[in-house]
Amino acid sequence: EHVELTGTLPAGTAARGATIEDARIHGSLAAAKLHDLHLHDAELTGADLANIDLQGAHLSRLVIANCRMTGAQLIETTLIDVTLTGCRLDFANLALARLDRVVLRDCQLEEASLDQAQLRDVRFESCDLRRATVGQTRHQRVQMHGCRLDGLRAISDLKGVAMPFPDIVDQAHAFAVALGIAVAVNPDNEA
Repeated sequence: EHVELTGTLPAGTAARGATIEDARIHGSLAAAKLHDLHLHDAELTGADLANIDLQGAHLSRLVIANCRMTGAQLIETTLIDVTLTGCRLDFANLALARLDRVVLRDCQLEEASLDQAQLRDVRFESCDLRRATVGQTRHQRVQMHGCRLDGLRAISDLKGVAMPFPDIVDQAHAFAVALGIAVAVNPDNEA
């Protein structure tokens, strides 16, 4: 409790069931294996969390800003009251994760997996979800504003997500492709 973590965690560090509370994390936990971690009331700023394995972790009341989380393994992780701003989550795996009252703002989630995740009271703002997967996700009060969804896999599984009308219009092609709707050719314009 009440710690500030800086520097670099040694390669191959592994721990199970650790608890960190009321902390500031600025260093590198890259490639650490911290299954069932309990991280509460913490601020992570500019930390390197690339390829971290947090399977089954419980993360609550966190502010995570400008962190590198490329390839992070958040399988079966619970995130409650978490705000992520300007983070790289490309290739991250949030399969079977539970997100409650989470805000993702200006985050890069290219090719991330949210398969079978449960999202409740989640807001995506200006996030890049190109080629991400959202298969069999469940949504309650989920909003997407200004997000890139090009190549999003299982886009039809966004059922229940709210988007501003201009965003829906911008994504019309992707939605049509997901539903198998083809663009009709006007017979009057055929050569």
